[in-house]
Amino acid sequence: MLAQDVVGCSQLLEDAKEAYAAGMVELVPELLLPCIESGGLSGTLKQDAYKLVINAYLFDYLPEEANDLMDNFVKEFPEYRASASDTGEFALLLNTHLEAQGIDPNEVAVVETETQPAPAQQTKLKEPFEYGNSMGFLVGGNGSFPQMVEKYSMGNLATDGGNFGVSYGFQVGATMNLMLSRVVDLGFDLLFSQSSFNYTATPFSFTTYVYEESQSHLQLPVSAIFRLNPNSPRVALYIRTGLVADYMLSATGSGTRSYEEELRDVTVESTDVGQARSKFNLHAMAGLGVRIPLEKSFVFMEARYSTGLIQVNNGESRYQNQDLTWLLYHVDSDFRLNQLTISAGMAWNL
Repeated sequence: MLAQDVVGCSQLLEDAKEAYAAGMVELVPELLLPCIESGGLSGTLKQDAYKLVINAYLFDYLPEEANDLMDNFVKEFPEYRASASDTGEFALLLNTHLEAQGIDPNEVAVVETETQPAPAQQTKLKEPFEYGNSMGFLVGGNGSFPQMVEKYSMGNLATDGGNFGVSYGFQVGATMNLMLSRVVDLGFDLLFSQSSFNYTATPFSFTTYVYEESQSHLQLPVSAIFRLNPNSPRVALYIRTGLVADYMLSATGSGTRSYEEELRDVTVESTDVGQARSKFNLHAMAGLGVRIPLEKSFVFMEARYSTGLIQVNNGESRYQNQDLTWLLYHVDSDFRLNQLTISAGMAWNL
C-alpha cells in the first residue's frame, strides 16, 4: 500500500509542477498536502513538495499558510539551505525560520535538488510582477473636449453659431500602485499636463473669429485599479475608476478675426487669461489599460477619459480681457472641460 502511495504521490508531484508552471497555483496545495502529511513522499521528493506548496502560498499571497508550512519544513529538513534556484521570497522566509531556531543560514553548504525547477523556469513562474507595489513614469497625449454649460456672445446668440473644437496636448509624470489584493490596486499619479482647445463663432454677420486657448495643469489622479484576468502569467488587462484633483498653473488665449470682405484680419497675440479661470477643479475619471510583465517591472499602455465636475471659467471675469473682448469679439461661454488621454509608461516592482 505504501509503495502505491509513493507512486501516486510522485505522479501528483509532477502534476503539481505542471499546474504551478501554468499559473494555477491554487491547485498545488490540494494536490500535495495529503502526500506531505501522510508520508507518501520522502527525501528530495518531499523537499520538492514542501517547497512547491510554500511557493504557491507565497505566490497566492497567503503568508500565514506559508509561514506555518515553512515551520514544518525546517523542523523536518534543518540541513536545507536556500539555493540559487529558490525564489527570493522562499529564501527570505526560510532564513527567517532558520534564525528563529538558532541556526546560521550560511553555516551549511547550499543544497540543490534534482527536481527543483531550473532558474529559468522560476523566472517564468514569477512573470506577473505587476502583482505588487510598484512605482514608475508615464508619458502620453491628450485631447480636450469642452462641454458647453451656457453660451454667451458679443452678438446675437441665435445666429452666433459658436462651438468648441478639439485640440491636443500632452502629459508626463510619475505613477505609483499600492496593492490591496490580487485583483485590486490603489493608484496614485502626479502629472504635468498641457492641454488646449479652440472656439469658433460668428458674433456679427460680417466677421468670424477663431479663439485658441492653452492651459497647463498639475494633476493628482487617485483611482482603484481592477484586474480583469488576475491569474494570467502574461498580459494583464485592467480597468480603473477614480477622481482627478486639478490645479491650473497657467492659461493663455489668442485668436484671429476674419471678415467676409477682403479686409485685413485682426490678430490677438497670446494673452494671459488665468484670472478668468478656476484654479482648482475636480474630474471623474475611468480608464482601460494593459500591462506587459518584464523582469521585476512592467510596461503599460492605457486610455483614460475624464469629465470635469466644476465649471472651468469664472463668469465674473468674462469681459475683463479688453483685447479678446473688443478686438477679437470673444467672450467666454460657461463650460466644463472633458479630456481623453492615451499614455504609456514603465513601473518597477517595489
